[in-house]
Amino acid sequence: MNENNASQNAQQQYPFHKRFVRKRVKIRIEVERFQEAIESSSVNISPSGMCFLVREPLEEQERMRLLLYVPQGKEVEILRVSGRVVWQEDADDEMFMVGAAFEQFAPGDERRIRQWLLELSDKPAETK
Repeated sequence: MNENNASQNAQQQYPFHKRFVRKRVKIRIEVERFQEAIESSSVNISPSGMCFLVREPLEEQERMRLLLYVPQGKEVEILRVSGRVVWQEDADDEMFMVGAAFEQFAPGDERRIRQWLLELSDKPAETK
């Protein structure tokens, strides 16, 4: 199943997860759970949650801490947020696509992520 099909299937199975505008962007993230940190990358991000890929499935409704490595020019800002798994499904290459809702931000980080997403929206699309 390719990424677009997985996303379309998730939208059909979980219609609530299209409530917020998401920005398709790939950044480094870390998922902290059960005394371990799992490196991953985002598929898309909105002010209220994100979709990311992991090698092993997470627990339904699992709560975790997410570290988002947000590029700011030549620097990287680390945003910290608590999240909860709201959907999950198989993706290509033995990966799992996870949709997580943001539940609590470190002070100021909710404003930072909203501002960063707005800045991404203002930039012209890159061509490859």
